[in-house]
Amino acid sequence: MITGDFFDQVIDRVNTNSVKWDMREQFLGGADVLPLWVADMDFRSPPAVTAALIERAQHPIYGYAARPERMFKAIQHWNQTRHNWEIPQEQIVINPGVVFALNVAVRAFTQAGDGIVVQPPVYAPFYGAITENGRTIIENRLLEVDGHYQIDFADLEAKLAQAKMLVLCSPHNPVGRVWNTDELNRIADLCLQYNVIVVSDEIHCDLALFTEFTPLGRLRPDLADQLITLAAPSKTFNLPGLTTSYGVIANEEHRQRYEAEKGRSGYHVGTVFGDIGLAVAYESGAEWLDALHDYLRENYRLIEQTFADNPLVRLTPLEGTYLAWLDFRATGWSEEELTERFRTHAKVGPEKGGLYGEAGLGFWRVNFATPRSLLAEGLRRMQVALEEHRT
Repeated sequence: MITGDFFDQVIDRVNTNSVKWDMREQFLGGADVLPLWVADMDFRSPPAVTAALIERAQHPIYGYAARPERMFKAIQHWNQTRHNWEIPQEQIVINPGVVFALNVAVRAFTQAGDGIVVQPPVYAPFYGAITENGRTIIENRLLEVDGHYQIDFADLEAKLAQAKMLVLCSPHNPVGRVWNTDELNRIADLCLQYNVIVVSDEIHCDLALFTEFTPLGRLRPDLADQLITLAAPSKTFNLPGLTTSYGVIANEEHRQRYEAEKGRSGYHVGTVFGDIGLAVAYESGAEWLDALHDYLRENYRLIEQTFADNPLVRLTPLEGTYLAWLDFRATGWSEEELTERFRTHAKVGPEKGGLYGEAGLGFWRVNFATPRSLLAEGLRRMQVALEEHRT
């Protein structure tokens, strides 16, 4: 049985080629900065996954990998049991990662110059997938109402009338919203009305901590001909280094167009370890994930308690992901000043909100998928940085 003790263990990740820990000098300005930024977890992945990877590694040949039937069955089983979504196997496409898949979708279903809607503040690679492929960003900025984020549907309709594609972040990174069925239905209705392709990034779908996640593909089968869903076990089970994800494309013509574009990117075969990791995680990871949810909820409550009485910080209410979105605008400090105070003075490294667009300025994202002792120390250091304001 997995308990909180499993996630309490502090595991040294230094010298493991970890972006989060071994690239602190490059990204955070110092090797002594406590990293609370990039979105991977400091927890051991499910033991069954580790055991399966060790077993495969003991076979000393790591040749080209044919994707096993087991992999597709595991994706179907997970989505049916976890999200009540039945996905025909032929609709599943395999990708190395969700960001890669987003870029493929942009090239496959839009033309140079076409407008693509995003909802800032939003995951930074969304912007790059649009501009670096010669498309045009159209912003439908989220509304912040008493610290709670909502979709500006009047603006969304106006923007979709000019667009070929909507890139939906569901659940939303970084603001932590899990879009409810009313919101998703309104999005689907508008995209049908204006014949807009929807790419739904659902990579955090298994991390709805305080509400229920609804797959858009399950909710709105009538949108199937315009929908590409992207997901992965990477965030769910801490497997991003295995670079294996999947998509769901119901429309056969669109699926063929997508696969052709993917082929032009040079991606054709699976990975020895990624395919196994995905299958075993989805087959055997439910108990681990349930325990993780409990642990993450307590970590989030620690953040709530830490800043509850601090007028300089406002914590955005979180529904999903393990990424807290904190508002520091009341300090009056610029992002550069906050960077100096956090990273140089207090030696703590949350992520700058400005990376998520202009709407993120003044905010910082804190990855709380880390042992509680490390999180508590990181929060203490953030408080140290803020104490200068009071003195």
